[in-house]
Amino acid sequence: MNYRVYVISAGRYNALPFNKKQKESYIFCVRNGEKTLYENAGCKYVHETGKLVESRNFALKHAFANNNICIQLSDDIVKVNTNKSFGTKKEVDLDESLTDMVNIFNKITGVYLMGVPPTDNYFYAKKLVSKNTFCIGDLLFVKPCNLYFDESLTLKEDYDYTLQHINQYGHCFRYQKYLYTFQHYKNKGGAVDYRNESEEQKNIFYLMAKWGSKIKLNPKRKNEILI
Repeated sequence: MNYRVYVISAGRYNALPFNKKQKESYIFCVRNGEKTLYENAGCKYVHETGKLVESRNFALKHAFANNNICIQLSDDIVKVNTNKSFGTKKEVDLDESLTDMVNIFNKITGVYLMGVPPTDNYFYAKKLVSKNTFCIGDLLFVKPCNLYFDESLTLKEDYDYTLQHINQYGHCFRYQKYLYTFQHYKNKGGAVDYRNESEEQKNIFYLMAKWGSKIKLNPKRKNEILI
């Protein structure tokens, strides 16, 4: 199955970490009013898709309509390294890693969601495959299916989407050959523009009401949860 890369982006048209080829092949899902700004920055395929979760669902629908695997990629990726748990650590090309990941995903049947380690610290990714664990939204691989992101959420939608897949299909997995580095909270734009304690708590409350004991508070990190 072929794939397309969808960059979920907002307000970062002047700081995109992509080369010319990537800007001309990736599909950029941006907030309303920013299409021209991204096009002026060299992006060829740009769609105004609204807020974060709306953009994620647009990407899914667009990819599924063409029977493609939907790769959703954050606009604040920094680099990709091989995981030294499985050999020598070295930096690798982003597109090469994505192609390799898709090749692995295509060999797995009955699984429609694949993720990557949520941190670039190899200590937390010592197994090549981690089954039924959280798949972070910074880099998701989704085969055509009937599951979409819950648009009642403004943050932590990736926790919900992981649980949806486990609940419906019984499986999802993280493939941990590569460690991806993202800027997350340090980069202006995107969810950082509206992330605050009130918004975090609102989404946590919603998820705990929806999923019950499948969600618990992270005792080590404020405003974070665990599956």
